[in-house]
Amino acid sequence: MFDDFEDDLLDDDTAPITAAVSGLQPPRQMSECRGHDRAEKSLLEMIDKDCLPHALIFSGPKGIGKSTMAFRLARYLLKNGHGDSADGGLFGDDLPKEAVTSLAINPDDPIFWKVASGGHPDLLTIERLFDEKKGRFKDTVEVNEIRRITPFMRMTASQGGWRIVIVDDADTMNRNAQNAILKILEEPPPNALLILVCHRLGAMIPTIRSRARVVPFNALEHDDFVSLVGKEHGTLPQSDMDVLYNISGGSVGQGLHIADEGGLEAVEKITALLYGWPHWQWSQIHILAENLGRKGQEDSLQAFQDVLMWMVNSLLRAKARNEVPQSPLNNDATQKLLAHYSLQQWIEITSQLQEHFDMVTGASLDKRHAVIGAFSVFDTKEAA
Repeated sequence: MFDDFEDDLLDDDTAPITAAVSGLQPPRQMSECRGHDRAEKSLLEMIDKDCLPHALIFSGPKGIGKSTMAFRLARYLLKNGHGDSADGGLFGDDLPKEAVTSLAINPDDPIFWKVASGGHPDLLTIERLFDEKKGRFKDTVEVNEIRRITPFMRMTASQGGWRIVIVDDADTMNRNAQNAILKILEEPPPNALLILVCHRLGAMIPTIRSRARVVPFNALEHDDFVSLVGKEHGTLPQSDMDVLYNISGGSVGQGLHIADEGGLEAVEKITALLYGWPHWQWSQIHILAENLGRKGQEDSLQAFQDVLMWMVNSLLRAKARNEVPQSPLNNDATQKLLAHYSLQQWIEITSQLQEHFDMVTGASLDKRHAVIGAFSVFDTKEAA
């Protein structure tokens, strides 16, 4: 989720956005959508066969490009789709006669920059609101936001085509919010499309899933991940890119978060400390705890927790599958740890570590305890 451009861009009805945008762009501004050819092909087939449903669920891991594809589809429909026509079909005579192989439209097209600026009258975006007091986005998409969908979709399109609603983080809707969508799904108006961007399909109630077409999205392949992350962190060495890919599971959003919040540094610090096991260098651990426990270091502390949990979960999987851990865990320190504990003990370590981090967060304990207690978890286990 990203802020829209400045309001003055919305007031200019003729000039496209020409300012260069460095780095990876927000979903509504992205002109490409790497790694999801299969999903795009499925959408194009629906359009070609005039069987695009009134509701789509884009389902898959967070941060892989589902929102980018949602805006990509919206732009295409707003550009080419003109509703039911006398000639039959959803797109009338304006749909190109040649076979269409991409949903892309020219970034210089007025439709593109109207969508990019949040100024297209036939597109509504619903997302988690920003909590000014807490300085972060709220945990859920609120029901009052969802109630905006029905009246919007029932209005006549201003340009005689589609009315489109994109709900980002749709799986964070509570039951009341999800129920508020059902009415429009049960009686969908013509030439209206609802796109639900969902990271956890199981969080959506069955009545919504049964009334929408699920389009699955997979985590990105390595090359696509590196290309996209490189737009923000082009100077990272290949070894660091490999670490980010492995930790994030192919999620660009998660990979950028790890890189931005000091996750790569956390990998180095944790790995160095693991070489001291079973005789922990407690002086170094206390120094790390002091640094991460300071005010203003919340993001770095979260990166430490995320990285350590990923390490432990990865070692658990390697133990269960009798595999060599992937980078950056393919070193002597982790191999020694891996061999020392049984599978059951790794299960217990993983569970206890997660419970420890949850307790520190939930009970608002001294943040230094998050670091010190994490290494203490390993001391509670004897050799297998």
